[in-house]
Amino acid sequence: MTFPVSRQGMEQLALLLIIGAAFFAATAFWRWYRHRLWRRSSVSAGVLGGAGALALLLAYTVAPNIPTQPVPFTARFAQDPVPDTPASVDAGRALFQQNCVVCHGTRGLGDGPAAFTLNPRPFNLVVHVPQHATGEIHYWISEGVAGTQMPAWKETLTDTQRWQIVRFLNVLAAGGS
Repeated sequence: MTFPVSRQGMEQLALLLIIGAAFFAATAFWRWYRHRLWRRSSVSAGVLGGAGALALLLAYTVAPNIPTQPVPFTARFAQDPVPDTPASVDAGRALFQQNCVVCHGTRGLGDGPAAFTLNPRPFNLVVHVPQHATGEIHYWISEGVAGTQMPAWKETLTDTQRWQIVRFLNVLAAGGS
């Protein structure tokens, strides 16, 4: 299972490494000042500082910079009106098979036939869906995701159909089939 690396995550890692380097640099200075023993702490400071610099370099060159799309406050807290029944999950599964499998794959892992031609690649929904509220997932299905190839489905699918897909994705992410 792979997790997407973001610029923000790399920046946080770099900050953590640089703070560690500063700690070891301060320790090296203190040990040199008090005991004239500075070699081990200064080597640690250099290694952590170099790792922090490498993380910053990766954050601004390699890590994808997908623009974030703010979700409206009301959409985030929208409740799923579709009943939690096997029939609604099956309807969501059928809609997912018809519309989403080409990019997200049959198990929602982002490995569909068209996934390898897209930049950025589709998200692994098994990992991504549990991290967000159902209203957010519904919003992204309805409006699409900026900076990606995810289209808006609000003109193609009814509101009930989009909520059925959300219901199926929650079952899929929970380990259901």
